[in-house]
Amino acid sequence: MKIKSLVLGLLAVALFSCNKPTFNVNVDLLNADGKMIYLQQLADNDVMVIDSAVIQNNKANFIVECGNPATRYSIKIDGVRYPIGFFSENKDIVVTGDINDNRNITASGSNAQQLINEYNAENKKFNEKFSELLKKYRNAEQINDHDAMEKIENEYNQIEKNQNNYQTLFLTKNSNSFVAAYILYNNRYNYELNEIEDFVNNFNINIENDYSKLLDEYIAILQRVDIGQPYLDFTQETPEGDMLSLSELVGKSKLLLIDFWASWCGPCRAENPNVVEVYKDYHEKGFDILGVSLDMEKEKWIKAIEDDELVWHNISDLKYWNNEAAKSYGISSIPSNLLLDENGTIIAKNLRGEDLRKKVEEILK
Repeated sequence: MKIKSLVLGLLAVALFSCNKPTFNVNVDLLNADGKMIYLQQLADNDVMVIDSAVIQNNKANFIVECGNPATRYSIKIDGVRYPIGFFSENKDIVVTGDINDNRNITASGSNAQQLINEYNAENKKFNEKFSELLKKYRNAEQINDHDAMEKIENEYNQIEKNQNNYQTLFLTKNSNSFVAAYILYNNRYNYELNEIEDFVNNFNINIENDYSKLLDEYIAILQRVDIGQPYLDFTQETPEGDMLSLSELVGKSKLLLIDFWASWCGPCRAENPNVVEVYKDYHEKGFDILGVSLDMEKEKWIKAIEDDELVWHNISDLKYWNNEAAKSYGISSIPSNLLLDENGTIIAKNLRGEDLRKKVEEILK
């Protein structure tokens, strides 16, 4: 097996190695004349600018030294909201489109990027269907057509299922490509720990890449905070400016919900009324909540607490997605929560709506 892996690894290096010491990134974008453009390299989940230029006649060119074929790059243009990412595999890349239509700017030139473009094209179809259904749902909601709303919800759920099936098929079909690690990492919030582990165990990627490393790190985090594991302590600031630790609350109630949310998160705000009702019904019986906000602005955080009547314990470090508690618990999407028993053991995760009520009622009945 070791000899086979060595041969495959050497073959991968040969396939993706440069025939020349550099490759080109050629940019040809409408309505971009005179704007600053930056070439960025993504490494260890960080972004580093490696070159810049002024776009002239809507064109720019970067000459890049060959390196790891799995290195991810991106183009950032002043005034354009989203960067354009790509894998070059040490091959010449062409970036085309119109900066006034950011989402349709594309990069091409490598096999890896072709895979990603195909994946994005399919997901675009799903997202267009979701947008169309959302418009129909809002129209039905305005006229209180509950039958139509239910039908739309069922259709939405089916499309979501089809999208997940496509994603699973893509990851399985391309399990020997580092693109699969990239796609899985960026969609990790769609899967449970055991599902991520199964994908990673079936990968046969023979090129060193950041996304396989990030997945290993993410799996390790989730294993530390899986159901049955003890809580990890953390300390953050309350709206009043005091410091509060999770350990100060563990053991003071029969159940403690750690609820990750933010004022800017629409699904969080929509879920809050459900959490409030469960809190009202079961707080006196031993149910408590610690809200951990991924906000950046204290005023908006406090206003949301007041508006949504979140009368339980609330803390934040106001670091957005770099919230230390969220990072230590592997939180990659919100709303997200963990339920602790009185000993501080994690007994459930991501309970919403009726599922939260049923679990709390089951234990505190």
